[in-house]
Formats: sequence, C-alpha cells, structure tokens
Amino acid sequence: MMTFSKQTPIIFIFLFLFTTVSYAQKRETAKANITTLKNGALFVRLKTSQLKIDGLKKMGKEKEAEEIRVNQENTNKAIVAAFKGYFDFCPVYFFYSNYSNEVKEGNYKGLIMDVNMETNSSFDSKNYLIGEFDESSNTQIDAFIIKDKNYVQLKKPFPFYVKAYEMGITTRPYREVVFILNKRFFEFYNK
Repeated sequence: MMTFSKQTPIIFIFLFLFTTVSYAQKRETAKANITTLKNGALFVRLKTSQLKIDGLKKMGKEKEAEEIRVNQENTNKAIVAAFKGYFDFCPVYFFYSNYSNEVKEGNYKGLIMDVNMETNSSFDSKNYLIGEFDESSNTQIDAFIIKDKNYVQLKKPFPFYVKAYEMGITTRPYREVVFILNKRFFEFYNK
C-alpha cells in the first residue's frame, strides 16, 4: 500500500508547473524559429558525395566515380526543382555540403544559390535555418530535417521534419516532401 506524506501534493504541483513552463518555453522557441524562417530564409544543404568520388578515383574507379557524381547532381537538381515548384513559405537558398563550415560561421556570401542555381549575394541576414535530406537524430528515419545554424536538429512543437518514406516503404518524391513541409510551416505559423 502506497502512503503519501504532506509534501506529496507539493511535489505534484512542482512537477506540473515545471512541465507547463518547459512546454511554454519550447513553444516560444518554436515560434521564434518559424518567425526566423518567415522573415529570413531556409538554406538547403545539397550533398556532393565528394569524399566517395575522390576515394573511387584514388582506386582508379573513374567510371564508378562519375556515376556517383552524375547521380548526386541529378538528385540535387530534383531537390531544387521541388523547392522551386512547391515551396513559398520563405525565400530558399541552396549550398553545397563542402561549404558547411563557412555557412555555419555565417560566411555564406558567394556560396548560396537561388532556385535557378545562380549565386546570390543579395541575402544579407542572420535569420535563416538549415534544411537537408538526412537521417533524424532521434528517430533514425530518413527525412527532410530542419536544423539551426549549428546543424542541430530542431524539436517539437516546431514542424522540424517530413519523412522521406510513406508508410515506411514507398519513397516519397521530393516534390511531395517539399509540399508537405511548406504546408506544415504555414499551418504552424498561422496558429
């Protein structure tokens, strides 16, 4: 049989207040992040597969290296096309993964590209978040994930990811992932 002391209600009240305050802080942070996007931009990191390509070239596997380069280039073009056609929540810019450190440090001038893959030097703000197709750090699910400037995955209640798979089996087309992301951003922003 469980016994309760006179302090038990105080502990429950403290836990309730702590949970309520913690959720309010998370909600406030999420709202600040969505406002950052709306008033700034989304930077999408595109992979280059350069390490893999260089490794294959060192082994004399030029043909395989070229296949990977072409496949990665086609993937990047499909991602850019999806954002060009299905994303209008905020401006979106792209950068290649080999410039990740420079972007993290805020030195993105001359490194970000618009939806036409032309270098853009007009964006001059610290208001941006990073997005990329990656594996979620807490669910290990392939998804398009939103991260802060230090590449730390955001958390709920912010709509920080869209699964790349539907029902865990079928790969969603990039345009569908981007469409869902755009919709979730608008819904969260308008709450």
